[in-house]
Amino acid sequence: MSSSLYILVFITAGLLGAAIIFIILYTKKNGHTELYSEGLHNENDGHYDLALHNYQSALSEIKKLKLDKKFYDKIAQKIKTLQATIDYEKNFRLAADQDDKQASAGPTNKQALEAVH
Repeated sequence: MSSSLYILVFITAGLLGAAIIFIILYTKKNGHTELYSEGLHNENDGHYDLALHNYQSALSEIKKLKLDKKFYDKIAQKIKTLQATIDYEKNFRLAADQDDKQASAGPTNKQALEAVH
């Protein structure tokens, strides 16, 4: 009877250990998906800088855990697209600011010459 008790304790400890390991690995795997989901939410809300930070964090989590290459490639492509979008918006704002400054400063020499001719 005592040997069966030892076997039962050993099996119970093994199952408990396996459950703990599964929970730890499962929560680590979900960290990158949560970051990705948060990045999507921020991107849809127009918070591109926050979304970029979330995507980069998710990418580093995937690198650490050595997970799915397809998901890694998808996030890397999102980062490239988002960086292009951020650069475009910055250039657009700079151009709009320059146009506002020129409009408030009055006509330039070129505009004055065109008005005369």
